Amino acid sequence: MKASNAIILTAIFFLCQCKKDSEQSYSNESIVLDHAQAALYFHTIFREAENVWAFVDSMKYQEGSYPQAANPSMGSKLFICHGNDKSKNIDIQYDAWLTQHFRLTGTIRLEVDTFSYRKDAKEARVRLNDFSINGQAVAGESVIKYRKMANKTNDSYTFTLLEGTVIYEAGVSMPVLISGIINNGQYERIEGSETWVQEDDVWAFSGVMTGMMHENPNLKFTNTVNSTYTVNNETKDGRVYYSMKCNFGDNGLSHIKIPKRSDIIFGYGCSELYFETVTPVN
Repeated sequence: MKASNAIILTAIFFLCQCKKDSEQSYSNESIVLDHAQAALYFHTIFREAENVWAFVDSMKYQEGSYPQAANPSMGSKLFICHGNDKSKNIDIQYDAWLTQHFRLTGTIRLEVDTFSYRKDAKEARVRLNDFSINGQAVAGESVIKYRKMANKTNDSYTFTLLEGTVIYEAGVSMPVLISGIINNGQYERIEGSETWVQEDDVWAFSGVMTGMMHENPNLKFTNTVNSTYTVNNETKDGRVYYSMKCNFGDNGLSHIKIPKRSDIIFGYGCSELYFETVTPVN
């Protein structure tokens, strides 16, 4: 294998919006940043959905509106729970809500069974409505399913990102920047399960996302985060760790494959991304 190394030192909070003359002018640096940020956007949606599921459960699924206290600089966030005895719809309405380094606007809706939180195999359907992160529209649906794991007390979920989920470039009526599907992604809460607040949560993710960048068939990709990897016969944790303190993620390795291009393998360093390109040698 041939490998070339590089390091990205600066945290960038918007996905790359540069126009590309061809797929070959789409630099490896831009690909790494776009994928790391897209993964964090989708994680943010998962985290917000799981959090409101926990909150309404703590409120016994009572119907009503629950504003989330904040100072004016953080915008506003409102939970609205409605439905019937068997199922509930919970809307999370954001008005320039600041979380981590992101501004959220629009609505995330959860569709859940009543008293379903932390029940094995119970699901929450997640739908986005005029939703954006840092001015970039995100459209689509996902499903999170709780998994009761033998010999584990941590919260575990299966995360499915459904077909048709896309992130657009910033602005009004802008083209698609990246689309993705995740089947059977795995989340485990490593810290923070004792409270329903997000600030103390640490989530570990592994899974495979497939999709396309810039709606270009020559930029179809597979992005894999394995639960483990091996170096010098030593098995290491390959999952990406997400917490509110990190600009991207921490730990873990992400392996991107794009036809007719060198593979890209990158690691997370909280506010840094390290990557290398790998080309097979005959």
